[in-house]
This record gives sequence, structure tokens and C-alpha cells, in this order.
Amino acid sequence: MPLRFNTCPHCNKRIVFKIDEKDIDTSQYPSPVYIFHNIESCGKISTFYVDSLLRVSYKELEKKPGGIKTIETIN
Repeated sequence: MPLRFNTCPHCNKRIVFKIDEKDIDTSQYPSPVYIFHNIESCGKISTFYVDSLLRVSYKELEKKPGGIKTIETIN
């Protein structure tokens, strides 16, 4: 389960989360996954799109359809 580092599209703070192949729909790439920024100052959900190597391709502010799991960030 690889660790991924990125920035929150809402507050632009650094986020860390773990993602595994079972967290995404492997029938489509880039595959959406919901990331919950688990800190008091933000607390928002955004949609991250990952490729087949579980690297983030791009991200959206809103919760877009198609994701199968919400992952909380690691504080």
C-alpha cells in the first residue's frame, strides 16, 4: 500500500494518504478516488484521479461520480 504525497485542492496544504488497488475501479483509468482531508482547518472531500501505478494524474475540488472509496489523509 503505497504512500502518496500531494496538496489539498481546497486549502493547498500538504496531504499524505495510503492507496491500494482495491480502493479504485481498475476497469477505468484514470480512476477516481475520494480523499478526505482529515484536519480541523479543512475537513473537505475532493476527487483525485490515479493511473494504473496509483500515481495522481489530476484532482478536482468537488466529489465527482465514479469513486468507490473515500480515503482519509494521514496526519
